Amino acid sequence: MLKFTRRAAIGGVMSVAVFAATQGCLTAQAHADGVHDVLNGLIASYSEHAKEGMSNKSVGELFEKDGFRDYLDAYPVGGLADGFVWKPGMGATFTGPYSKLEIKAPFTDYIPLPEGPVLDPKKTYKIGFVFHGFNHPWLISLADAAAWEAARHPNVEIEVIDAEFDDNKMGQVIDTWVAKKYDGIVLWPSREAPMGPPVDRAIDAGIPVVSVDRRTSSEKISSEVLGNFYANGLQEGLYLKEVLKAGNIVLNRKDLGSTADSIRTGAFLEVIGNVDGFNIQGNYHTNSQRTLAFQSTADALQAFNDISVSFNTGGEEAMGALDAIREAKRLNSAPDGKKIVILANDDAKEVLKEIADGNIDMVSPYTPLIGDIGIRAVIKHIGAKEGLNDAPPKLIMTPNLPMITKTKMVIEGVETMTPDEWPYAYGPAVN
Repeated sequence: MLKFTRRAAIGGVMSVAVFAATQGCLTAQAHADGVHDVLNGLIASYSEHAKEGMSNKSVGELFEKDGFRDYLDAYPVGGLADGFVWKPGMGATFTGPYSKLEIKAPFTDYIPLPEGPVLDPKKTYKIGFVFHGFNHPWLISLADAAAWEAARHPNVEIEVIDAEFDDNKMGQVIDTWVAKKYDGIVLWPSREAPMGPPVDRAIDAGIPVVSVDRRTSSEKISSEVLGNFYANGLQEGLYLKEVLKAGNIVLNRKDLGSTADSIRTGAFLEVIGNVDGFNIQGNYHTNSQRTLAFQSTADALQAFNDISVSFNTGGEEAMGALDAIREAKRLNSAPDGKKIVILANDDAKEVLKEIADGNIDMVSPYTPLIGDIGIRAVIKHIGAKEGLNDAPPKLIMTPNLPMITKTKMVIEGVETMTPDEWPYAYGPAVN
C-alpha cells in the first residue's frame, strides 16, 4: 500500500586483474558478462598509477587541493552481492507511480524478493523513504523505483517524503519516523556529514536504515546501496584520453562534499593526471542544477576562447553546458575549429538524444532506478531482525555500466553501447 506524501555485497575490496589498453577488443558476450570486473580492474590500475604521482601539474594541484585521494580510498570498489552478474536487457518494465512515465529498471533481479506479502504476511510493515527532489528527473525516477517495489508487496506501507534539499528537514523526517516506530527507513542523502546523526538515532532505536546512491557519515547504518560513481568518472577520463591528447577543460561539478562530486571528479582526474597536455581552465560547483551549469559555462566561454572540453558530473549539468555553448554559437570553437568535447554522467533520455545527434560526446550511465534495491534491502533487514532471514550485505554495490557513445567503440577493453541499444534511460521522451 502506498502512502504518497509530497512536502513542497561486497565481502571487501576485490583483487582484480589490471586491464591495459593493449589488451585489445572483447567480444560482445565477454562485455555483457564482465563489464563490472573490467571497469574495476581499470579503476585499480589508474588508482595505483595516480598514487605514484601525477605528471600533469594542473590536474595534480586540483586533485591535492580538494583532497580527492582520501575520498577515493574510502569509496568501496568490489564485487556484487551473491555473485550477481548483470547483462544488458535484464530488469522489469513498469509505469512510474510519480512520474507516470514508462520505466525499465535494470536491477530488479538484484537482491530479489518475490511479488506478494513479505516476512510475516499477517503484519503490515511501515517503511519511510525520504529523498530530495520531486522536481528533478533523476530523483523522481529514484522515488518511482522505490514506490514500485513497495507496491509489489500488499503488507508494505511506504511513505515517501521530499525534504527539498534541506538537510535539517530530512533529519526531522527521520526523527518523526523513529517516534512513530516505523519498521524501516530508506534515504537519499544530499551530503554525507549532516545525515550521520539522524541515521544513528534511528539505528539506536532499533530501526534498520538503508541509504541509496550517496553515503551518510554513519558507521552504524544497516546497508548502503552504492552506485558506480568511480566507474562514471573513470569512463569520462577514458573517453577523453581516447579522442583528445591535449586541451583546456572546464569542470561543472556537483556540490562540494557530496559523494557524486568527490568520486566522479576524483576518478576523472586520476585517469588524465599523467597526460601532460590537459589543463584545468575552469572549476565550478553547479550543485546538480542546469541553470547554474548554464551560467558557469557561459562565464567560462566569455572568459576563454580556447576551451576544448566540458566535463560534467551529471546530466543536468551537461544539458546546461550544452545550452550555453549553443547560445554562444561555440560548439565548434575548440582550437583548430574542432568541436568542444562534452562529457556527461546520468543517462536521461534527452542526454541520449544529444549523443545520437552528435552534440554530447559520451555519457557514463548512472541510473536512478535503484530505489527498489533500497526497499528490498531494508525489508530483508527487518526480516533479519525478526529472525526470518539473513541480513543483506552492509555494502551493496550496484553493477558498473558501460559508457554510451554515438557509435560503437572499444576503449581499454570497455565496449561502449549506443543510444538505441540502451533501454534504461530515464525521464520524458524527447523528439
